[in-house]
Amino acid sequence: MKTLEPDYDFVMRVLKLAERWDMYDNLTWITYEEYAPITFFINCSDLFFWGTADEEKLTPENIEQLEMALKDAEDACKYYGHIYGPILWCARMRKQRPQGAAYPSKRELWPLFDACGPERKIGFGNPSLPGDRV
Repeated sequence: MKTLEPDYDFVMRVLKLAERWDMYDNLTWITYEEYAPITFFINCSDLFFWGTADEEKLTPENIEQLEMALKDAEDACKYYGHIYGPILWCARMRKQRPQGAAYPSKRELWPLFDACGPERKIGFGNPSLPGDRV
């Protein structure tokens, strides 16, 4: 069996981001089978569709966009970058707005999320408009 070596620079970059932005609730990783030696993900469960488990893969090719999303969220609403930056990144990666119930409570962040994709229709998986809580 061939042993794969992780990209240590990437791993350290991810871990430093997690520490700097307190992303421990959003960051997960897997280390087995096709995910070996290590694959990182950002949790986006219930972000796009109600009642779903979901995640977005973090790679050396898209980590710069995560760094930008963290900064953009922090610039829009000070002290909230660590909370909304990871989900902003997920929305940008998918070019999709979150479901209404998952929109940030801080309205200063709404333009960032609105720019991620077209307005979403109310229906299965998206039960409310942004700002309305179900």
